Amino acid sequence: MSETTHRGSCNCGAVRIEIEGPLGVFGFCHCTTCRKASGTAFTANSSVGRERVRFLDGEAAIARYESSPGTFRCFCSKCGSPVYKESAAKPGIIRIRLGILDTPVGAKPKAHAFWGERADWYDDPGSMPVYETWAPVLKDEVEE
Repeated sequence: MSETTHRGSCNCGAVRIEIEGPLGVFGFCHCTTCRKASGTAFTANSSVGRERVRFLDGEAAIARYESSPGTFRCFCSKCGSPVYKESAAKPGIIRIRLGILDTPVGAKPKAHAFWGERADWYDDPGSMPVYETWAPVLKDEVEE
C-alpha cells in the first residue's frame, strides 16, 4: 500500500485524523456486526499501528461502544460516522474505517470475509474470492 500520509475525517468534520505510512491489507467484512455498525452491506477496514494515527482535531468527540467483550467501535459523537475499531486483544492496533479517508487508499481489497452472513440483497462478489469466515489473506490482519 501507499507509503504516503493518509488523512481522514468524519461526516461533520469534527474528527480529523492523519495516518503516517502504509495501510494494512484490507478486504470487505460482511459479518452481522460490521453491517450493523456501518449501516450497509459490508465494511472496508485496514489495520494500522495506533502510534501512527494522529488526531488533528476532535479526539474528545470520539464515542466508544463495546460491541463484544473487549472490542470497541469508535465513532464521532456528533455525526455518528464510524472512525475505527479497537480491541483489548490487540492494544497497539486499530482498524480504520476506510470510508472516512479523504486521501486515496492506493490499493484494492483482497477478499470478502464472512460471506455467509452477507445481506440477502447483496450477491455480487465481483472477481474477489469469498470466504465463509476470515479470508486467509486477511486473517492475520484483522479481528472483528
